[in-house]
Amino acid sequence: MELRIPEGVKYQCTGCGQCCLGWPVPITEDDYQRLSSLRFEEPQGALPAQTCITKKDSQDPALGAFTRTLGKRSDGRCEFLSEDNRCQIHVEHGPELKPAMCQLFPYTFTETPSGVYASVSFVSSGALLNAGQPLSEQEELLSQKLDLYRSLFPDGSRDWSGIQLAAGFPLTWEEYMRLDAEFLHLLKMDDPARADKKLLACSRYLVGQLPRGTNLERFPSVTARPKVVDQVLIQRCYELYLSDDPYACSTVDLYTQAVLADLMSPPEGGQLCLSDSKCGFNQLLSLRLGDLDRDVEDLLSRFAYSKVFGKLYFGAGFAGLSVLAGVHHLLLLVALVRLKVKVLLVAENRSKPDVFEIAEIVRTLDRRLAHVSFSKDSSEVFELLLTSPERLQRIVSLGA
Repeated sequence: MELRIPEGVKYQCTGCGQCCLGWPVPITEDDYQRLSSLRFEEPQGALPAQTCITKKDSQDPALGAFTRTLGKRSDGRCEFLSEDNRCQIHVEHGPELKPAMCQLFPYTFTETPSGVYASVSFVSSGALLNAGQPLSEQEELLSQKLDLYRSLFPDGSRDWSGIQLAAGFPLTWEEYMRLDAEFLHLLKMDDPARADKKLLACSRYLVGQLPRGTNLERFPSVTARPKVVDQVLIQRCYELYLSDDPYACSTVDLYTQAVLADLMSPPEGGQLCLSDSKCGFNQLLSLRLGDLDRDVEDLLSRFAYSKVFGKLYFGAGFAGLSVLAGVHHLLLLVALVRLKVKVLLVAENRSKPDVFEIAEIVRTLDRRLAHVSFSKDSSEVFELLLTSPERLQRIVSLGA
């Protein structure tokens, strides 16, 4: 299958060590045998590598090629990470001896009927900063990484037969690809418009493809006012994606019953919490961010573009969502980043956010996205909550 590479996306390792923090990195039996023969200088001394490896505790069938996991210290750092955030395996024995998953990071690959789409994880500082050489000029390296991906995930193909424009409106892959071309045009990287405005344009385009009179605003069996539903969705997703613990790596779900309970009996005075601080929705609405620093707007646009190009926002790429709910989910994520910035400014009595601070918020968000595993019930509730264009417009306004 043809390898498809995004334009305008760059990557080069910056040596930040972020890929070595928090992740439960699985290793193959070959990795284990290779690492077991290694010895290290300080800080490990003569410590055998196998003492830094634990038995795999995940039963995920997608991880069938892996038998063990790299050990973690109490602070979430990999046992092989030095005090100056350098991989001891890489430094002392070369990059080719690192575990296969470490060699694969931060590249992602999604197999589709139109080819394999490459992207990068925004957990990486190189991806966040758009540092280094364009991916479009790294085709040979990406082909090698794709071969490695396929060796680790031989059953990595996905079923795209059930995709929908919106719930109840099925799409063929060819029909979807016509939509995709318009999305990528609307999200093009040389457009200075804000990411949320670009995604709103995608939403309007999609709604225009539905039959006239289609009702996208109905949420059955819930009497809560629309703004209360908005707040429940924001609160639950804020907790889900922007946890105060950036290295929380447990598999996460939407906790459907709690969401439904909130909708049936809404909590009073909705507040977003940051550590011990609380910020009400009225306070968030009164604080206007406007356009953020150009580098931040570029980052948010690149994040959205990468998810769309990589087919990582709907259907088999994410939670089985329809294309419309997937675009609205991306809109929600961008709004959540902006809301997190507002909460920080209010909590710390500041008027201006720091660029690198926002980059860390995006890093945390993408780290959590890599671990979500929605149940069927959660996906269905997400589909209902995220279908409404009016709801997403209100949420975007809250983060504006």
